[in-house]
Amino acid sequence: MQIIVSFKTKRFVILLKKNNMLLVTRIEHFSSSHILKNPNLSEERNREVFGKCNNFHGHNYYLEVSLKGEPDYESGYVFDLKELKTIIDENILKIVDHSFLNDLEIFRNIVPTTENMAVVFWNILKDKVKRKNAELYSVKIYETAKNIVEYKG
Repeated sequence: MQIIVSFKTKRFVILLKKNNMLLVTRIEHFSSSHILKNPNLSEERNREVFGKCNNFHGHNYYLEVSLKGEPDYESGYVFDLKELKTIIDENILKIVDHSFLNDLEIFRNIVPTTENMAVVFWNILKDKVKRKNAELYSVKIYETAKNIVEYKG
């Protein structure tokens, strides 16, 4: 595959092997609160399992959504990142930002751990970002600088 890229008066040709995969990633930020509590467990067991996270608390999360695919011949894009930003904003951030996760429909009957959040977000996004040349590769959530979850479907 050949992609021609122009910068003012100069033209560059980028040669890609057939079936050459690229990753593109959009990073977003949101703040949410939650209580980690399994309704099927006793209060004592919930405290044992979740520790201090069994109390009301919140996080400033970073969300990375990565897509894999081949660049489009005309644009050179795997996926238009402005479009990806809009999809993430409309389908995830408007729901979870400054929200109590336990009360949200998307977490009904689900303990809103970061692991479960990654799976829920994947399921929300996978069909919305699918194109002939691109698909969802991973959803990565930074709960803290040291606690990160990545889901690859």
